[in-house]
Amino acid sequence: MANEYEAQRAALADFGLFAFRCGDLDELLTRAAELVSEALGVELVKVLEHRPEQGDFLLRAGVNWAPGVVGHVTFADHENSPAGYALLSGEPVVSRDVDTETRFQIPEVLLRHNVKSMINVIIVGEEDPFGVLEVDAQGRCDFGQGEIAFLRTYANLLAAAIERMRQHEALERQAREQSILARELGHRVTNVLSLVQALAKQTSADSRSAVDFRDEFLGRLRALSAAESLVFEDRGENVDLRRIAEDVVAPHRQARAEAIALAGPAVGLSAQQGRMIGLALHELATNAAKHGALSVPEGRVELEWHREEGAGQPRIVLHWQEFDGPRVAPPEQRGFGSRLLETIVGAELGGEVNLDHHPEGVAYRLVFPCGEAPQSL
Repeated sequence: MANEYEAQRAALADFGLFAFRCGDLDELLTRAAELVSEALGVELVKVLEHRPEQGDFLLRAGVNWAPGVVGHVTFADHENSPAGYALLSGEPVVSRDVDTETRFQIPEVLLRHNVKSMINVIIVGEEDPFGVLEVDAQGRCDFGQGEIAFLRTYANLLAAAIERMRQHEALERQAREQSILARELGHRVTNVLSLVQALAKQTSADSRSAVDFRDEFLGRLRALSAAESLVFEDRGENVDLRRIAEDVVAPHRQARAEAIALAGPAVGLSAQQGRMIGLALHELATNAAKHGALSVPEGRVELEWHREEGAGQPRIVLHWQEFDGPRVAPPEQRGFGSRLLETIVGAELGGEVNLDHHPEGVAYRLVFPCGEAPQSL
């Protein structure tokens, strides 16, 4: 009896040290089964992982099972299963003689391995139990309170080790995500600052006075800020084209919501695509408010976009059309706004642009591929 007790104490100590150093869950579970087998002198030991979404247990780890059993065989988790009953009751389930057992349906894999006696002990968890630790003896064993107490203590130690490993994995995953986010943020800030610098330089060159520079530059910054804010709201992954359009043209719809009609499906844009679309729509709306359809009470704009499938990569087609405004003529001088609309936006998005100053109203058509846009500025 003393030797058995010492073996059990040694198993607990050895497993505690191993669990502290181990970083792989399968290695942890396998070593747990090995030490229990040695401490109790029982041939077969297994760790069953509960899978509530499948309604079963997976034989996740074990010792002395036939090839193809570990990692593949499953067991029911209902009350007619020894492991299932242990899980539902939260108490150890002992079957000292499988041949005379009437409470449960004995799994076929246990019969094939000539299991005669078994103990099932729940492996608890902070929220839901991880599963069950099961000892399967190929000879009849009169398991007593000592063995049951040992297995309960061992299962609790195993549960703590599993929880520690899961928390460690979660912290590592969060650290990786934070690192990726920090790199993306640094890259994005560099891009935005480069774009702001370009806007300041070009706006300054085109402006006729300090007031002109202030108004034009701040307006473009607001458009850029609106697009960038929406990208961050969506966890930095993408932003919907409609949300950008609504935010950018909102100041021009305050007096008349019908002044600018928006029509189009949800379209996810990358950060760079969102910036350029925001700047393009700001230029169009600002020009329309100064010289085009939005400069008169009866004027209106239709902004429409749709997805176009083709032989190659799908494309987004965006169309801005002005109606009922003053007669339009091409500008005498081509300023930064025109260059932005006609050249820069198309180049940054890898797309095609067409800006027409029809007498009846400005028309702007932009076609660009779906997915990530080029990142150069």
